[in-house]
Amino acid sequence: MKLTENHFRILDTLYRQEISTQRQLAEQTGISLGQVNYVIKSFLEKGLVKIGNFRKNPHKIGYVYLLTPKGIEAKSRLAARFVMTKLKEYNEIREKLADRLSAIEGKNQTRIIFIGPAVVKELVDSTIRENSLNLALIGHCPSWRGLKDYDPDSFDTALLFEGSSKDARRIEQQIELASGKLVPLW
Repeated sequence: MKLTENHFRILDTLYRQEISTQRQLAEQTGISLGQVNYVIKSFLEKGLVKIGNFRKNPHKIGYVYLLTPKGIEAKSRLAARFVMTKLKEYNEIREKLADRLSAIEGKNQTRIIFIGPAVVKELVDSTIRENSLNLALIGHCPSWRGLKDYDPDSFDTALLFEGSSKDARRIEQQIELASGKLVPLW
């Protein structure tokens, strides 16, 4: 069985918390109860998880799912693999973003407003600096509606985080912005 991100989430949750039911594990991980049941059974068979008693009450059997040393090792390997995968994806996105910003720079559109989440705006800003692009991020709007607060002559391009060229044209018409001034980031 190839271990997936769901497997990691289950191992990580068992490592961090005392879990006594599969339903509780499903709620904590956001994974379906059926999937949790399937994964726990395979973990028990592979020796990654064991069931331990935590109450010595003769009338109630209390148990908890515990990671074995082998389970902790598997969790660590998965964590390293997922970090590397996410870093690779992040670097690919940064390269695409740098290419997109370079294309904008090539059109001599140097004054930019970003429309989208602040965390992505920070990524755009750092990409501009790291690639020494002749661009200035002069403004930010969480939503395209905020673009109405800017004088259209104060910027060359507004980058739309979410949306297509068709969406950009529709928004330009709604806020009476010159055609081509609003472009999708991707």
